[in-house]
Amino acid sequence: MKQYLIVILLLITTMAGFAQREQISEAVTFHDTTWYDRGFDFYIGGGMFWGGKKSALYYNGSRQNECNLDYLFSNEYWRRDIQKKVVELYPHISMSDEIGYREEDLNLNPHYNLAACVSLGVRYKIRDNWGLSLSYTFARLTVTNKLLLTYNSVSGNNYDAPEMTLYGKEDRSMIDLSMSYLFSGAHRIVKPFVELGAQFNYARVKKFDAMLLDKNNTPQLTLTLFDIYGGSNYVPGMQTYDVIYGGGGFGASFAVGLKLVVNKYVSLDPTFYGCMSRLNLEVYGQKPFTFNYGVMLRVVMNDFFFYNR
Repeated sequence: MKQYLIVILLLITTMAGFAQREQISEAVTFHDTTWYDRGFDFYIGGGMFWGGKKSALYYNGSRQNECNLDYLFSNEYWRRDIQKKVVELYPHISMSDEIGYREEDLNLNPHYNLAACVSLGVRYKIRDNWGLSLSYTFARLTVTNKLLLTYNSVSGNNYDAPEMTLYGKEDRSMIDLSMSYLFSGAHRIVKPFVELGAQFNYARVKKFDAMLLDKNNTPQLTLTLFDIYGGSNYVPGMQTYDVIYGGGGFGASFAVGLKLVVNKYVSLDPTFYGCMSRLNLEVYGQKPFTFNYGVMLRVVMNDFFFYNR
């Protein structure tokens, strides 16, 4: 009986020792200073990005924009190519019918298609819950606009107007320098944060085409609205040039999110990102500020990930 009592006492003593060690270890592992001691956090993220409508007007073909439909329809060779393809796709139209378009038929409420974005960033924890963040976000945006072409029929019967599709593709890079604040004491696992900063952006128009599609939406004729002939009036056989549309801009940005603590090394941060940006895209004679936003998930590696204290 005494032997059993001795064994039980030894087991209780051992378990109490392990429990005390576990409590001490847990207190050290999840001490709040993990998230606000000075040091660097690094993250990589991705999600979805929505571009503002004001800059999407750049791709509606208006003669007030630097890339416009007049560039095509004022040239006899391109206008003839358009006419031939329209007649081929729409048999009720003949080569004697004059093809054109009306400014009022252009899309005045365009929008970018939903785009994916990727982001890289670093955050230096200055003191307590404050930090200074530098991030880079990239998104490739596309725009699709449609318009009905006009034609003057010799017979006087106008129906089934031909349709033209305008397609634009834009690469958008955004660099944000932000002050951030982490509510580290809000919860052990869930910690809200906010960021507010200045933005430098660079927009590069990669493609802007006018297309005639068949009934299966297969392009039958594609013409660029870029001035690849250096301002000269196009004639067959002319030399082409590389052109760049877009450039650097600026703005302000913000982000709000939740830091979901996995352990003292890694967290998952669902984030809402927004920015008021002035892009170097001239729309109707001006460069307006436009609101853009996105949602993303950041995978954050805490300073402990690189240096175990």
